[in-house]
Amino acid sequence: MYGRLAAVLGLIGLCLALLPGSLWGVPAGGLIVAVSGEVVVHRGGHEEAVSEGFVLQEGDTVIARPGSKVSGFTPEGEPFELAGPAELKLAAADRGFVGDVASWVQLQLAEWIGESRRQPLTTRNIRDWVITTEAPAPLVPAPEGKIRGSKSSFYWTSVPGVRGYVVTIAPAMGEEMTHVVRDNSVVVHDLVPGEQYVWKVQPDADGWEASGRWRGFTVMTPDEEKQLDEALRGLEDLEAGVLLLSAGLHEEAIYHFDVAVASPNGARSAHLWRAKALADIGLYEQAYDDLVEARGFE
Repeated sequence: MYGRLAAVLGLIGLCLALLPGSLWGVPAGGLIVAVSGEVVVHRGGHEEAVSEGFVLQEGDTVIARPGSKVSGFTPEGEPFELAGPAELKLAAADRGFVGDVASWVQLQLAEWIGESRRQPLTTRNIRDWVITTEAPAPLVPAPEGKIRGSKSSFYWTSVPGVRGYVVTIAPAMGEEMTHVVRDNSVVVHDLVPGEQYVWKVQPDADGWEASGRWRGFTVMTPDEEKQLDEALRGLEDLEAGVLLLSAGLHEEAIYHFDVAVASPNGARSAHLWRAKALADIGLYEQAYDDLVEARGFE
């Protein structure tokens, strides 16, 4: 058991090291979303092979060898696709730190619109979140993640034999709100957009002494939701999942990765990104399974 857990954490750490920072914070650079065949990046006089999750820098040259394909986003947030033989030179810009952040957020949330040839986005809500553990553990929202103000959904692991759960939500300033529910999820409608909260869950059981762990999250504003939904229009499931994950909406991201893993193209990328999302919310064994599946495509 402990050997498997150590292997899980090691592989998760390796996977997460390749992935970008939050869309809502400082940009980590460009990003390779999907790659097949031989693709390299020329950087500082050296060439380096790339894989899904590779972080691009200004000044890099992306080189797709004959028969290969690669797609992703430049450090400015602009999407690109190459079918080898092809090259893409990422120009070095001198906009300053503030300009970098402003450019990234604006392009990602307002201009990251899929081309008309892309598949239409549909609602994904088919995942079964019933996962059994010895004590309830928060799943969604992820630690320091985001939720929609229009529909604030909370999920946690279930405990056999308990009659229900007590969910406590507390704002940074104000009184705690308590919800007693029978299932392992609840939708809350009275949270303030733009505000930060913490939440925890514990069984509604006599004599239960352990207190649940607090987990922080932020409620999206209506403008943030609108910009995000506009950016999602027309994106395929893999790309939509990456954007949603970057925005901190792990539940919605995982729904799209669930569909993308069944696609003939990009399945390996979808497994890797879903592993990232599952690890974020604490489902390390499920994330490990995705990493194993991804290795099967090598």
